[in-house]
Amino acid sequence: MGNLIRMDLYRMRKARSFLICLILDLVLALSSAPLEKIMYLLAKSFSPDMLQAFPAEAELSGMISDPFPTMGLMLTLISLCYFFYADEEAGYIKNIAGQMPMKGFTILSKFIAALVHNVIFALAGIIGKVIGTVFVQRIVVDDGVPDSIRVLVLKLLLIQSICALLLLAAATLRSKSLAMILAVVFGLGLTSLLYLGINQGFRSLFHHAVDITKYMPDEVMNETPLGTLKALAVALVWGAVFLIPAIRIFDRKDVK
Repeated sequence: MGNLIRMDLYRMRKARSFLICLILDLVLALSSAPLEKIMYLLAKSFSPDMLQAFPAEAELSGMISDPFPTMGLMLTLISLCYFFYADEEAGYIKNIAGQMPMKGFTILSKFIAALVHNVIFALAGIIGKVIGTVFVQRIVVDDGVPDSIRVLVLKLLLIQSICALLLLAAATLRSKSLAMILAVVFGLGLTSLLYLGINQGFRSLFHHAVDITKYMPDEVMNETPLGTLKALAVALVWGAVFLIPAIRIFDRKDVK
């Protein structure tokens, strides 16, 4: 299992999609604060009396607790989709699935490798945001830094639970297009209409108001403050609901 994880990490690191998405993530994070300053100056030139002064300081805790600025989350999930589907696309899975006591181990290996992948993208987002902010604002190491690290860990766990869904779609169901659609929807925060439709469906079925939104990982990530117990519970439940079937279904399917 350890060798399988190392192979997945090596393939992930060498993948062109990983490098492209990571560079884009870093560039967007670097340009985030300067672009905000430029937009502020442009707006001020049109209405100088209606705008407050651009903040001279930025808190470090805010950058740590927001590891995927701009479109960072979408790029992270898209990179994962390419990684999850690479075995099927290149036929690599045929070479290793038969050597494992359970073919499902290959799914578990990808899920573990995805955690390393997400940490790398999160660090790129934070480092890029810090470097970009230095040019337009003074960074303050505030008292909220320890709690922001807690929030960062919880967000990584919640994103990992979304990875279980993408893994099911891309690797187990072998649908790269479905996985990419899910990555874009989750990455851009476009799930509100989807949740609204599901809520209406439950209401029609059970004749009782149901709101699943507050239990969805992408929505929980945006909660302020982010509760530890709730975030852990949502991450564990989502991970179990999608990862376990992904492993079991893949283990019983014929490798093509």
